[in-house]
Amino acid sequence: LLRDVDRRFMEETGMPVVIAEDPLTCVARGCGYALEEMDRLGDVFAQER
Repeated sequence: LLRDVDRRFMEETGMPVVIAEDPLTCVARGCGYALEEMDRLGDVFAQER
C-alpha cells in the first residue's frame, strides 16, 4: 500500500484514520457491499461518457 497515506489523510481532513489489518479484504467487502446496494448508491458510481 501507499506509504504514510494514513498520516496524509489525517493531516488533510482532520479525521481519524485506522489502518485495517487486512486491507485487501476490506476492499473486497466494500466492493461487494457497493454492488449489493447499487440501486441505492447509483449516484456514487461513475457514469460512462
